[in-house]
Amino acid sequence: MNEHRTPLFAAGERQLRSAYVICVTALLAFLSLTVTITWHSMRAPGWQLFALAGLTLMATIASWNGLRLVHNRRIDLGMTVLIASIAVILPFTSLLVRGLGFYIGIAQLAGVSLIVALVVSRRPGVALGGLTFVSAFLTVILDLLGSPARQAPPIPQGTIYTILGLILLIFAIVFLRNFRDFSLQTKISLGILFTGGVALGVLSLFAMNRTVNITNILSERLETSVNLLAEEQLFGTVVEEANGANKIFDSAISQVAGLSSQLELLQEQKNILGAGTYWDAGARLTRFSDGQYFNNRYSPGSVFVPSTVELDENVIRDLNVMAYLDFSAPFVLENNPQITAVYYTDEHGMIVYYPNVLHNAGLPHDYDGRAQPTYRVATPLFNPEKKPRWSFPRQDSTGAGLVMSVSIPVYFKDEFKGVMTADFKLDRIAEDVNAIRVGASGYAFLVDSNGHIIAMPPQGYEFFDLEPETLEVNQEPQQTIFDGDQPFELQQIISRMVVGGSGIITTNLGGVDYFLAYAPLADRNFSLGVIVPVAELTQPVVVTRNEINTQMQLAVRNAALILLILFLGAILISISLGQIIAAPVLRLTQTANQILEGDLYAQAEIASRDEIGTLAQAFNAMTSRLRETFEGQEKIIEERTAELMNVSESNKRRAKQFQSIAQVARAISSTLDLDSLLNKITIAISNEFGFYHVGVFLLDSAKEYAVLGAANSEGGQVMLARGHRLKVGEKGLVGFVAATGRPRVALDTGADAVFFNNPHLPDTRSEVALPLRAGEQVIGVLDVQSVEPNAFTEEDVAILATLADQVSIAIQNARQSEETRKALAESEALSRQFAQARWQDFTNRQNLIGILHTGAKTTLLYAKNAGNGNEPPRGANQPKSRGRGAVLSLPIKLRGQVIGSVEVSAPDNRQWDRDEMDIVIAIIERAAIALENSRLLAESRKRAAKEQAIGEIAARISAQSDVDELLKIAARELNRTLPGAEIAIQFRKEDAE
Repeated sequence: MNEHRTPLFAAGERQLRSAYVICVTALLAFLSLTVTITWHSMRAPGWQLFALAGLTLMATIASWNGLRLVHNRRIDLGMTVLIASIAVILPFTSLLVRGLGFYIGIAQLAGVSLIVALVVSRRPGVALGGLTFVSAFLTVILDLLGSPARQAPPIPQGTIYTILGLILLIFAIVFLRNFRDFSLQTKISLGILFTGGVALGVLSLFAMNRTVNITNILSERLETSVNLLAEEQLFGTVVEEANGANKIFDSAISQVAGLSSQLELLQEQKNILGAGTYWDAGARLTRFSDGQYFNNRYSPGSVFVPSTVELDENVIRDLNVMAYLDFSAPFVLENNPQITAVYYTDEHGMIVYYPNVLHNAGLPHDYDGRAQPTYRVATPLFNPEKKPRWSFPRQDSTGAGLVMSVSIPVYFKDEFKGVMTADFKLDRIAEDVNAIRVGASGYAFLVDSNGHIIAMPPQGYEFFDLEPETLEVNQEPQQTIFDGDQPFELQQIISRMVVGGSGIITTNLGGVDYFLAYAPLADRNFSLGVIVPVAELTQPVVVTRNEINTQMQLAVRNAALILLILFLGAILISISLGQIIAAPVLRLTQTANQILEGDLYAQAEIASRDEIGTLAQAFNAMTSRLRETFEGQEKIIEERTAELMNVSESNKRRAKQFQSIAQVARAISSTLDLDSLLNKITIAISNEFGFYHVGVFLLDSAKEYAVLGAANSEGGQVMLARGHRLKVGEKGLVGFVAATGRPRVALDTGADAVFFNNPHLPDTRSEVALPLRAGEQVIGVLDVQSVEPNAFTEEDVAILATLADQVSIAIQNARQSEETRKALAESEALSRQFAQARWQDFTNRQNLIGILHTGAKTTLLYAKNAGNGNEPPRGANQPKSRGRGAVLSLPIKLRGQVIGSVEVSAPDNRQWDRDEMDIVIAIIERAAIALENSRLLAESRKRAAKEQAIGEIAARISAQSDVDELLKIAARELNRTLPGAEIAIQFRKEDAE
C-alpha cells in the first residue's frame, strides 16, 4: 500500500507548489500593473486609465483570494476563483484601452491552458478552459471593433512585450518542470498545439515584421524627402531675406564710404578750400561761455568744437574744408531713410553732424567724440584693415529709437584724419524681419555679433525664455539672447549664429521639434534666424503616416481575428488527435492496472496492427508467461523459505555465541591477578557456553611442558591439585597445539577417540584445543571439552579462536601488571634506601643532630655538645605521632623513610587537639621537602665547585706546551687543592726510555 501512496502524495505536493507559483506570479504581475497604471493615470487626462487601474486592482484581489484558498489546500476552488475573475475582468480592458486585446488574449489562453494542465482537475478544467476561450475571444473582438477614441496604452509597447514575456517564461518553467506528470493525451495535445502554434506564430510575426519594416522604410524615405525639401525651402527663405537686408546695408555703407572718400579728396585741396570761400569758420562759429564753439541752426549741419581745442588758423582751415560735406551728406540722408544721422569726427575731436539738430546744445563743453565707441572701433589701433566697423546698438538721443552705427576711417596719404559715422535706425529693419512668415506659426529674429536682440516677436522671447528690454536714451542693450534658460543644444546653435555661421538645425524644446535656419548679415555683424515647428513643414508626412497606421491597424485586426480562429481550430484538432493517439495506450494502462491488482488473467485488446497493437500482443504474451512463472515461483519460494529458516537459526546461534564472547571478555577484563584471572576464564567460558570441561594450560619458562593453570570441572580440579602437565609436542591435543600453534579438534570417532582416555574426565566426547599467543609466541593452550559428540563445527572453532585471542590478551595484561607491580616495589625500596643513605651521610658530614627552639632562643645541636644538658632528639624510628601530656612527638618522613623527628612541648601541660596536630604534620611534611631540596642544592653546588676547580686546573695545564713547566703547574695546583700534602711526580724509567 505504501508503494502506491508515496507517488500520489509527491504529485500532490508538486501540484500545490505549482499552484503557489501561479498565484504568486499573477499577484505580483497585477499588483505591478496597478501601480504603474495608477501612476500614469495621475499624469494623463481622462477617466479611462483610472478605470483600468480599478480593473487591475480587482484582478490583484482575485489573485490574493486564490492564493489564500491554495494555502488552505483548496486548489481547484482557488484556481477557479482566479481564472473566473480574470476571465470576467479582462474583456472590459478592451473597452478602455486600445491595442492590447490581442496580447491579453494570447497571454490569457496560454496561461490558463498551463494552469488547467498543471493544477486543475479534469471536470473544472474543461469548464474553465471554455470560459477562458470565450473571454479571450471577446477581449480580441472588442479591441478590434472598439472606438479609435479610446485611451492609448499607458505603458510603452516594449514594456508590454517584456511583461508578457516574463509571465510566459515563468509559466513555461513551471510547465517544463511538471511536464512528466501530465497524462499522455495532454502531452500529445500540447505537443501538437505547441508545434502548430509556434509555426503559426513565427510565420505571423515574420509577415507582420516584414510588413512593418517595409512600411517604416517607405515612411522614413518619404519623411526624409519631405524634411529635406522643407529644410531647403526654409534655408532658401532665410538666405533670400538675408540677401535683401544685405543690399540695404551695403547700399548705405557704400554711400557713407563715398562721403569718406570725398573727404579724403577735399583734404587734397585743403590749401584752396580752406580759405573760407564757401564757409568761414572764423566768422560763422559762436563761442559759448564754457569755451566751446558752435554754428547757427540755419546751416545744413551742426559744427561742434570742444573747449579743449584752440581755434587757430589750422583748425579753421580744417573746419572750412569739412564744410564742403554740406553738398553730399544731406543727399545721403535723403536717399537712405534708414540712416538717421551722418557725422564726421576729426583727430582733434571736432564734429560735423548732419542733419543740424542743434546737437551742440546737449553736449558738454569738453565733449570728446574720440572717446566714443563709434570713433574708437575705426581707429588704426582697432581697425588696421581700414574696413567699416559696427558698434553696439543703443537708444538714439534724438528719438529715432534703437540705432546702430557704422564707422569708416578717413585717411590722407596714409595719415589717419578722423572717422565718418552713420547711425542706422533699426526699427525699419525690425519691421522687415518681423514681417517674415514661414508656415502657420514660424517667425524670424535678428541679433548682432554679440548676441544683442535687434528684432524679435513676442513668441521669440517666449521661445528663448526672455523678456523684452526697455532702454533709456543713449543706453546700450544689456540683455543678450544667451541670458535665457535654454538647453545646451540651443545655446550651441545660437553660438554658431553670432559668429557668422549659416545653416539649418532641428532641435527639440518643450517636447516639440523645431527647424532653426540662420544666415549672416552685413559682413557677419548680424545674423538672421527663422524658427518654425517641424510639424508645420512636414504635414504631408504626418497625414501619410496616420493613413499608414490606420491601414496597419486594420490589417492587424484582421490578422488577429484570423489567428484567433486558427488557434481555436488548432486546439480542437490537437485535442482530437491526442485522444485518438492516447486511447489505445490508456486501454493498455487499464489492463496493466488490473494485472497490478493481481488479475493475471487480464488481456489487452488488440484493435490495430500498428506499434500499439504489437505492444498489446506482446503484453498478453508477457502476462501468460508471468502466470507460468508465478506458479513455478511458489514452489521455489517454499524451498527458499526453509533454507532461510535454517540460516536464521544458525545466525541466532552465532549471535548468541558472540554475545557469550562479550560476556566472557567483560568478566575477565576486570581482573589483573593471574591466578584469579585463569579461574575466572574457565568458569566464565563454562557458564556462557555450557561446556563440560574448560582448562587453561601455560607453558613453563623452558617451553618444555604445558602446565595446567586453571580448570572448572571436578576432574580438572583434581589434575590441578596434583600439578598436571603435558609434554609439549607429545601428549594429546594440548601438547600438539602447544608445539604447532594451530588449533586442533578431536571428535568421538575414528582416530581421535584415542584422546578421550583421561580417567578424570570420563564423559568427554568432543574436544578442541586453541593456542594462546603473545604476539607470535605461544604462551599456552585453551582446552575445551564437551559431553556431546561432534559438538564443534568450523564456525564454532572460529568463534572459540576469537575467544582464545581475548583470553591471550587478558593473560598478557595480567602478567604485565604483575611485572609492573614488582618493578614499582623494587623502585620504591631503592628510593627509600638511597634517601636514608644520603641523609645519613649528610648528617655525618655536618655533625648536626638537631635544633632546639625554646620560644626565645634557637640552638643548633651538634654531636660535640649533645651532652651539655640538652636532651638529644628522639630516634628517627618513631613512625607515628603520640600525645603524652604536653609533649607531641612526630617523625620526619621523606619518600616513606624516617630521617628525623620533631618534639613539641606546651608550657601548660595541655592535650593537643586534632587541628593543632594537623598543622604540625603539614609543617613537617613541607619542611621535609624543603630539607631535601636544600640538601640537593648543597650537593649540586659542591659538585659544581669541584667541576669548576678541575676545569680551571685543566685549562692552566693545557695552556703550557713545555713539559717542565707543565709538571710544575700540575704539582702547584695539586698542592693548592690539597693543602699540606706533599706532591711528587715521577716517570717510570722504562717509559721514559
